Amino acid sequence: RERPEVTGLRHPGLPDDPAHALAARQMRRYGCVVSFTLADRDTAERFLAGLRIVDNATSFGGVRSTAERRARWGGDDVPEGFIRLSVGVEDAADLIADLTCALDAAAG
Repeated sequence: RERPEVTGLRHPGLPDDPAHALAARQMRRYGCVVSFTLADRDTAERFLAGLRIVDNATSFGGVRSTAERRARWGGDDVPEGFIRLSVGVEDAADLIADLTCALDAAAG
């Protein structure tokens, strides 16, 4: 949220997320998938390439953190820089460091 290159942050656990009220009624916990948008395809690809702990996803559902640039699959009306991140069981501080370094690399 604090990074200027990140827009459209979505997670149902965030009070200002459009799905929060519904999620609060239906869920005990809000899950591990976070999405956000980076400027464009190239920025998103640099972000994904800069990740060291988080794996590039072909599907979600494991215990390791994974991320994908959703538009690469086609079919969904999402921006080219749209990222889906599934947070796994790795240490939170390690994940934050990895994401921060990858965002720095993506920004140039």
